[in-house]
Amino acid sequence: MAPPAADADVQTSPEVVSIPTKGSITQPAHSSASKLDDEVSVISSEQNRKYYADRYGYSAKRLASEGWHADITFEHIPSDYAILKIVQPPEDVGGDTLWASGYEAYDRLSPALQKLADSLTATHHQPNLVKVKDTFGAELIDEFRGAPENNGLDFKAEHPVVRTNPVTGWKSLFGAGHQVHAGWINGVTGRESEILKAYFYQLISEDHDLQVRFRWNKNDLAVWDNRSVFHTATYDYTGKRQGNRVVSLGEKPYYDPNSRSRREALGLL
Repeated sequence: MAPPAADADVQTSPEVVSIPTKGSITQPAHSSASKLDDEVSVISSEQNRKYYADRYGYSAKRLASEGWHADITFEHIPSDYAILKIVQPPEDVGGDTLWASGYEAYDRLSPALQKLADSLTATHHQPNLVKVKDTFGAELIDEFRGAPENNGLDFKAEHPVVRTNPVTGWKSLFGAGHQVHAGWINGVTGRESEILKAYFYQLISEDHDLQVRFRWNKNDLAVWDNRSVFHTATYDYTGKRQGNRVVSLGEKPYYDPNSRSRREALGLL
């Protein structure tokens, strides 16, 4: 197992800052939103600026493309579907969300690299949650976060790098993006892990033709499948932005060697 790089900088994306706190979510809901509880996460620019001041805002010095991720993959049983409703778009402008296809990212790999990726697993890790707990005193949910396997405060899980979506039967690149930034590819050296992570991330962030961008209006709602889609927020605004997000839990991620890629299944190869 390859350890993470010694100088790895822990980062997070504003779209994924949903702290699994006990009791009601500490960030108040917008007046038009329903009552929030442990199962509804508030995606709030105010909360993000409090917890991640160096990351959030139009004046940030980091690359905007750092934010690509799928939701809660640090859990042993992660999310399948996510629903996000923006109840308050930015008061000025901006705040778009982008999605990228893990199916197409996998198909961009050469056959040799596909074969390698098929054989690998990755450790997903999100240490920022404990950092927020220690810095701001947030009381995190430490057991049964939707499934009995999702417990403890290590927020670390091992999943296949290539995941089979049980709905389509297609292969998707999964062990990539921000969720493995603080994690690593298993079974290779540390340097090899960083090289593979960087290339997988490049496929997602730099191939604009496998991405879609959505501009939010008030009360717009989006649904996506975290098993085969990555997403990221655009933080190019100064006003308030707030939404309510729920995620369902799917199956334990698996790789089926008999599954096919999207291009193969559609006869595009």
